[in-house]
Amino acid sequence: LGERLMSAQKFWEPFEHSIDGFDELVELINKVAITSEKKGRRFAWRGQVNADWPLHSSLYRKFLAGKSKAPDEMEMQRKEGEILANLHRWGLHSPMGRGRLSILNQLAMLQHYGAPTRLVDISLNAWVGVFFAVEKMIYNGVEQFSNADGRIFLVDITDKLINEDNLLREWEDDLHRPWKINNPKIEAKQLHLWETSYFAWKPSSVDQRIFAQNGGFLMGGVPATKKIGNNSFQVPKGTNLSKDGHWKIDELRKFSSLALRPHKFDPNVGAPPVNPVYTFRIKSTLKLEIRRKLENIFGYNHSTIYPDYSGFAGFGIPDMN
Repeated sequence: LGERLMSAQKFWEPFEHSIDGFDELVELINKVAITSEKKGRRFAWRGQVNADWPLHSSLYRKFLAGKSKAPDEMEMQRKEGEILANLHRWGLHSPMGRGRLSILNQLAMLQHYGAPTRLVDISLNAWVGVFFAVEKMIYNGVEQFSNADGRIFLVDITDKLINEDNLLREWEDDLHRPWKINNPKIEAKQLHLWETSYFAWKPSSVDQRIFAQNGGFLMGGVPATKKIGNNSFQVPKGTNLSKDGHWKIDELRKFSSLALRPHKFDPNVGAPPVNPVYTFRIKSTLKLEIRRKLENIFGYNHSTIYPDYSGFAGFGIPDMN
């Protein structure tokens, strides 16, 4: 695991910006807002309390535990199918008072309660993303990751939201996995996009936590080598392509469970890059100050970000967690 975390640090470092103070964080978010308005881009945010972690879904992370090689899409789909089949056997696919849930809503509920899924949590609120990067984590009464830098991911989801796509909007209500490899409804082009791009989903705010976090999810297949038309999907090792070269696909899969390309954030750049993710490192020494400001300015703390019983169980009794 330590080797994998070190590798993830090497992966993000060439593209990251370091945040050295709260004012710099405010300036960054303002620049993103201006970029969004001027260039018609839409962004999602994700925070991680340890800057050295890869960007993995929980299901992908379970696959990788103790293994040297990442899973391929077929393995992910096979395990995902087993989990959904077991959910069906337990009768939880059709909760009382709600009727049968779509596949995406089943996965969202599993994600909510901590079961492994391919969904990756995001927020459409920048400051919620910051909260997760500086969050106070307690385990067995001891604070964890207080000395680790936090990381923010800024993902361009322009044209990626299935809610706003006339063809993909029906995924929200589909009772079968739309991305299943042998699904007769899925076209070859869509399947290639599934493994060489990513999608975003903003569920309806019927869940307290999703509403509080302005939450959503990223999803997609395990990164594949080629797009349709034999155009290769490649991720550079650094900002100097001729010097740094590209990551091999097996290496890339250790760093990200989605087909994302890290880029340096530059609001003055011309045409936006393809599948970009931008990343920012928050120094560990800033975490406490930022947490205090988030609570004083926005009222963000564990009780408002996780306003449900499972949230209380996880964070409401810190000395006994």
